[in-house]
Amino acid sequence: MKLSKEQIYNLFVNRKDLFSRQTETGAYIPVRREITLDDIEKHLKGEMTIGLYALDTDNKVKWACVDLDGTDLEQLKTEAMIIYNQFKDFPRCLEFSGRRGYHVWVFFKPRVTADYAQKLVKARLNRVGLGQHELFPKQTSLNDNRSYGNLVKLPLGLHRSSNNRSEIIIMDNVL
Repeated sequence: MKLSKEQIYNLFVNRKDLFSRQTETGAYIPVRREITLDDIEKHLKGEMTIGLYALDTDNKVKWACVDLDGTDLEQLKTEAMIIYNQFKDFPRCLEFSGRRGYHVWVFFKPRVTADYAQKLVKARLNRVGLGQHELFPKQTSLNDNRSYGNLVKLPLGLHRSSNNRSEIIIMDNVL
């Protein structure tokens, strides 16, 4: 699926004052400045790989992401489709992460509290017996000891350690 840098920015960038850049080892280094459309363009071109933080400074999110990682990609894809289908009432996206799994993105318009997003997604994962998968946002609030929260790699970029590009498989009601 082809998305413009503006569409990607509007869909995925929640915390605008901070992002991270992936190193060749796969680790992420925080970049403490505003993320720009030029940064998104570099991500799409494979010149750098961006990680985005789920929580904004007001503890609200515009998306939740279920991260399915492992070695059996066919099984993970089946589970990702089951999870994807639990959110027909929300804008959503299924992505191959470019390395060892899939991301199911659920979008919220307007933004919601991280607590609400976590409870909603966990309930639906547990309903289908797939609550073992990693969920972002991991935190429901930021504090003095955790001022960023956890991040997820922005879709359609190059994973630095696998050298594979992520790919959007399905996207519904998003644009």
